[in-house]
Amino acid sequence: MLQFHPPDGPRVAGTWEREETADGKFEEWVYTYSAHPTARITLVEESAGARRVLSEWPQATGTIRHAT
Repeated sequence: MLQFHPPDGPRVAGTWEREETADGKFEEWVYTYSAHPTARITLVEESAGARRVLSEWPQATGTIRHAT
């Protein structure tokens, strides 16, 4: 998910079946939107109604965090 803040700002979301595709889209969005001051990009796995953050890139820190 790509979202611009404030929290009610524009949001773009996508769903991919393959992890490799989702990882690629995450990296593409970080590259494309890294200069935007309010962008936040989050890669989330959803399964059986549960959500788990895999990676996130908040503009505030400028670094990608991966789940452990």
